[in-house]
This record gives sequence, structure tokens and C-alpha cells, in this order.
Amino acid sequence: MAIRFARSVHPLLAVAAITVAASAAALTVEPTLAGAAPHVQPSVTSVQKQLGELALKNSELVEQYDHAQVMVQRRQKQAAAAELAAQRAESAYEAAHERFRMVIQAQYESGGLGAAAALLDSSSNSNYVDRLQTLTIASRRMAEVVQSVGASRQAAQTASSAAGKALAGARHQRDVVAKARTNVQAQIKKYQSLLARLNSAQRYAYQRQINPTVTSARVQHLTQASSAAAARAVHFALAQVGKPYVFGAAGPSSYDCSGLTMAAWERGGVSLPHSAADQYNYGHHVSRDELQPGDLIFFYQPIGHVTIYIGDGLMVSAPTEGENVSVVPLSAFNSDYVGATRLVS
Repeated sequence: MAIRFARSVHPLLAVAAITVAASAAALTVEPTLAGAAPHVQPSVTSVQKQLGELALKNSELVEQYDHAQVMVQRRQKQAAAAELAAQRAESAYEAAHERFRMVIQAQYESGGLGAAAALLDSSSNSNYVDRLQTLTIASRRMAEVVQSVGASRQAAQTASSAAGKALAGARHQRDVVAKARTNVQAQIKKYQSLLARLNSAQRYAYQRQINPTVTSARVQHLTQASSAAAARAVHFALAQVGKPYVFGAAGPSSYDCSGLTMAAWERGGVSLPHSAADQYNYGHHVSRDELQPGDLIFFYQPIGHVTIYIGDGLMVSAPTEGENVSVVPLSAFNSDYVGATRLVS
């Protein structure tokens, strides 16, 4: 879930963009790349634009994958619970059926020698009839019990089957998204190989544009978090700065965006799903003017990226492939801002 390779140039990054475009003479693009004709020599800016489109697509697919993985985990829990219920219902049915069989067998025996013994042992004909009626009532009651338990067993088996199908569907959706993302990543690598030909000055300008990190001196003057839980989340996030972005990772050595916020707020005592879109539904929403350290900030429509606010207009972000966890200014991504949530009041 990536902060973009800039699709459009932000005002504060315009100088960097101009520097990159002006200082790069030309790059030769392989004929197989999308949008490139044979022998065309595009500028770094055109390659950057293509990377921006691919990176945004990759961001969307990463979020879809993380959400699909969350659904797989939920379906696994539901399937396991349904299977356990089906096993218990099966055991209950077998026990009830065995008791019913024993009652029927006893009644059958009472119809022969058992019935004669009941008559000889009875003080009157009415007593004998009462005893036979008791056997009949008992067998009828057991039949009702077996029928009821059998219906429960069938319901449990049906639920187990449905849960299994839902789990299979969730896994299929996850795998489809993963395959699509692999294809996009292959295209990204082709364009990144072109940018690798830049000299150090050009590469620095480009990196500053796609991921405008701030100086450590500015981070030292952050506002205090509003709660101890938020402070723990912020401190944890800051401690991860410099670790690499890895798709699907949630620590301790690498992270993607929702993996970072999930791990940070785990330190704050809040359990979050590994999905930016799902995290948007946790806590309560706050306006941009109300942001406090520890709040989660969301980007893109549909939501494809999440960061953790640390105060002074800054946020910690696990940006995209090839980038490290870093502190970035919120103002650099105004156009993609969606909203924010506060997990602890």
C-alpha cells in the first residue's frame, strides 16, 4: 500500500521534478514496455509518469490482497467453528440415537416375557396398563429428542459446508489479486531498471519527489500524544523508520503500510486487521484540523494507504516497493487525503 510515485507534481516538489527532467538527457526504453515505440527515447519525466500509474495500481492491488487475506482469516475461523459445531452435533445425535435404541429394545422385550412379568408383578390390571403406557411415552419422547438432535446435526453440517465454500471463495479471490499484483510488479521492475541508469544527483532528486522525507531535527519537536496508548503507538512507529517496505509484512524487520499501523497500535493495546480499508472502520473519525499524534490517516479512493500521525504535520509511513519506512509531511499528499480515525479517546 504505497504512497505514490507522484502521478502529478506537488508544488513543494516542483523543483525536484524540474531538476530530474532537465538533468536527464534521455533513456532508451525496451520495445516490449507498455506505451513505448521502438527507438523512442523518453525523458525521465515520462518514465516517472508511467511508474506513477503502475505504482498506484500496485497500491490498489496490495490493499485488495490485504483485505482478501483478512477475509480468508475470518472465513477460516468461521469454518473451524462450524466444523466443531458439526462434530458436536454428530456426537449428540449418535448418543441420542443409542438411547432411543435401548428404549425401543426394552419396550420390545416388555411385549413378550417382559409384558407377562409386568402383569404377574402388578397388583391390578390398571397398574399393568400404566406401566406399558409409561414405556410408550418414554419411547415417543426419545423419538422426539432424536428427531430434534438430528435436525440440529443437519443444520450444523449445512453450516459447515457453507463455511467451507466461503473459505474456498476467499482464498480464490486472494490468489487472483496476488497474480494480478505479480504482473504489475513485473512492469514496475522494468521501468525501475530504466531509472537505475540515473546518476546519483538525479536519483536523489527523484527519490525526494516520490517520498519526501523530513529531517530528524524536525521530528525532535513533535507535540505530545493525547494518551499513553497513542504515545506508545507513535514511539513504536518512529522506531521502525529505516526498515524496508515489504508487501504483506507486519514486522519486526519489515512492514507494509497497514502492517506498520497494526503493529504500532498493538503496542497501544488496540488490535487492528491487516488492511487499510478495514482499519478505517475502527475508532471514530476526526477532522484534519483535529489530528493528534497516534491518529490513523487514510489515502486514495478506494482506500489504499494508511499512515500514523505523529504531530507537527508529519506522519510515519511504510510507502512502497523499494522504499523504507520514513517520516513524511502530510501536506505533500493533500490531494489524496481521505480521512482520519482516532482509536483511543
